Amino acid sequence: MSNINFLGAASGLPLNELVTSFVDAERENRFSRINKTKATLDASLSGMGKLKSALSAFQDAANKLSGDKFKQRSVTINQPIEGKSFIEATASATASASSFDIKVNQLAQGSRLESADLGYSSADNVIATSDGKLTFTAGSKSFDIEVTAGMTLEQLRLKINDSGDNFGVNANIINAGGSVGTKLVLSSSVTGDGNDLVISNDNAELDAISTQPTGPTAGLIAVQSAQNAIVEIDGITATSASNTFTDVVQDISLTVLQKTPDGNNAKLEVGVNKETAKSNIKAFMDSYNQLVDQVNNLTKSRTLGADGKTVTGNAGALKGDPLPFNMMSQMRAILGNTIGGSDDEMNSLYSLGITFNKDGKLEISTSTEYSETSGQKRFDKALDENFDAIGKMFGNESGLINSLDTFIKGFNKSGGIFSSKESSINKQIANNTKASEAASRYIESFEKSLRSRYQALDSLLAEMQRTQTNVTAALTSLPGFGTNKKS
Repeated sequence: MSNINFLGAASGLPLNELVTSFVDAERENRFSRINKTKATLDASLSGMGKLKSALSAFQDAANKLSGDKFKQRSVTINQPIEGKSFIEATASATASASSFDIKVNQLAQGSRLESADLGYSSADNVIATSDGKLTFTAGSKSFDIEVTAGMTLEQLRLKINDSGDNFGVNANIINAGGSVGTKLVLSSSVTGDGNDLVISNDNAELDAISTQPTGPTAGLIAVQSAQNAIVEIDGITATSASNTFTDVVQDISLTVLQKTPDGNNAKLEVGVNKETAKSNIKAFMDSYNQLVDQVNNLTKSRTLGADGKTVTGNAGALKGDPLPFNMMSQMRAILGNTIGGSDDEMNSLYSLGITFNKDGKLEISTSTEYSETSGQKRFDKALDENFDAIGKMFGNESGLINSLDTFIKGFNKSGGIFSSKESSINKQIANNTKASEAASRYIESFEKSLRSRYQALDSLLAEMQRTQTNVTAALTSLPGFGTNKKS
């Protein structure tokens, strides 16, 4: 705007600087409150995010103690030969702590079929001159292979292996030569007694690769039958159609990998997992204490220096907001109350040895100042004598973790307390942005008006200066004006 840049040029007065100072003063007046409001709202939104994050972290830590998670069992296996695995096992949270001697007598396996010696001389031999169908069956599973006229042994192998309906039959061709020739070998993955692979057909030309012929003679020979796995657990024989024994010992899954050597059995020991339990309880306490720290930081008052005026520390982003205090107050009540559905000897965090310290944080104290036994002693005793009762206190349906989870979800779920709070802050931010935009428009209009008026003043003053100059010049030209008289 050239008229702006040259404001004052006509009169020679600093009118541009004067207008700029007026506009700056008005801008400061208008935007001071708006910018302060924006900073406060931005800080509040950020503070809500930090509070939500800390609460979610606590919820995650708490959920590691939910349900049966606390009562996880440890499984220790001593294999008969170092470096080799004969068995694997897992135990659910309800498995009894115990040990077992396990002997693997037999692995489960599927059946195996082979074509007769010299049945084929090469993989290119044609298996049928007319169309037909082979049906593969093992146990309750079945699939068909359509054989076309002129199909070779190799084409049949590929078609069996590529079939999308194949339940686990693997076809191979062994070109042995000599008195054996080329053999078709079929292996089934279906294990268990009575689950031998059976192949039937609707074309007698396919009898050579069937176990149930259409004509007089089947060509395939069973070289291995399907069988169960057999183990002895503490001398008790058990069988399974697969190599996995589910609940052969209640709530324990056992998988056998190979036969154990004679006289050298595997040892399986199931126990409570105290170390994991301790770790998860500590993580639960640490996460709660971090939440306490975060709330304290977000709600702290500003600090002043020794002169009582200089601000040495800013107030927390949620200073004055009652939400964090109300949330923590209710949560402390949940943590400090008797827990429903628990055993009488283990129905509170106190009975587990966990208490609040003077800072409002959870701790396992070694002090006996307020109790005959320290928190640490109660904690150790509970793990040794009431392990499952601790799990019940944390994880039952009306237990501590479900109560906390329900409470926390009220804050961090979609449409919950945090969501409503953030929505309110965002609405205020939007309104403040509109106020800022309106203020910008006002300042622009204000400056334009000022410059217009001062431009007119600049012109008027310039005109007055020119008039004065002309009058002065006219007077100077008159006799007696502008010259000195000589005496």
